[in-house]
Amino acid sequence: MTLSLAITIGLHDVSKLGKATGLAVICAMLVTTCLMSLVIALYWEKSLFASVCFLLFFGSIEAIFLSTSLLNFFRGAWCLIILFLLFTTIMAAWHYGSLKKYEFDVENKLSIEWLTEYSPGLGVLRVPGIGFIYSDVEMGIPAFFSHFITNLPAFHQVLIFVSFKSLPVPYLPQNSRYLIGRVGPKEYRIYRCIVRYGYRDIVRDTDDFEDQIISSIGEFITREEYDYEALDSSEGKMIVIGSQMEDRNAFISMVETSSNVRAPTLTAGESRRHLLDVPSSSANPPRNKKRVRFMLSPRSPQMHASVRQELQEIIDARESGTTYFLGQSHLLARKGSNFFKKFFIMTYVFLDKNSREPPVALDIPNAALLEVGTVYTL
Repeated sequence: MTLSLAITIGLHDVSKLGKATGLAVICAMLVTTCLMSLVIALYWEKSLFASVCFLLFFGSIEAIFLSTSLLNFFRGAWCLIILFLLFTTIMAAWHYGSLKKYEFDVENKLSIEWLTEYSPGLGVLRVPGIGFIYSDVEMGIPAFFSHFITNLPAFHQVLIFVSFKSLPVPYLPQNSRYLIGRVGPKEYRIYRCIVRYGYRDIVRDTDDFEDQIISSIGEFITREEYDYEALDSSEGKMIVIGSQMEDRNAFISMVETSSNVRAPTLTAGESRRHLLDVPSSSANPPRNKKRVRFMLSPRSPQMHASVRQELQEIIDARESGTTYFLGQSHLLARKGSNFFKKFFIMTYVFLDKNSREPPVALDIPNAALLEVGTVYTL
């Protein structure tokens, strides 16, 4: 609205505003024609000849209108070109910074052997609890976590590497959302969870996200040895986990409220809200505290002893507490870089700090959140 008012007031003349609007409309028509020709050839699977004929017929007419609109460049159409260059620069800077950051993460990630073989030599200790490590890297150890281990050689009894992957579909069924695998040998109790979602799914605002991951890992442990539809990866077997069946649940979730009344749920996949235990204040009225706890299913005696022991260790770790690790990147341009590279990086940093929501919005308590800063020199 502000931009529209500024252009209207700045141009003063209605005819100039009309010429700028005409250029915008004809550019949109030309882009639509080009994309429609691709739809005819690729999506409708028509012949290439039909697609080319459509593009030439409608594109030639729109090209004539476009050339006429460009003749009015100094009569009002110039403002549209300036806006085009402005928004293109912003998108190019965001794409450049995101791409370089991802490439840096991939190039500097560490292998699983570093965590499972070399880290014990650094005197790394295992402390009680569960550690959720959120990163964009779907394989290997993210650079910020290795930076943390090097400076503070300790991590939790159970580690879960969590990453999000967007798929080119609007919605993804619940039974295909979680991809669970194991990192390293079984005795290390390190897992990987890839959360897949469509571009219209709202996954990162789920209140019981942590409980769903733990339930999915429990199902993965029970199905690991007998699932023949697992996906092979460089780290080993990964299984698609969805809505659990009652007879296959590894855990039974129980809700603990402030009145110490516990109500068992039917399945471990049902939605439960995990509210933070924060002291009430006069500004905010007190709320009933609710926490989801896990127990082994009644069929646990029928499980293998090693499976039952691993599930019990996850329950014990959950009771000891949960810590969330988030990587906080700081991009810097290398000395001697050209002006365009410095400008793109400065623009990306500004957009990332002021126009970007946090990477994970899961109602994480501040006391359990640990952000690890890493400087990326590009």
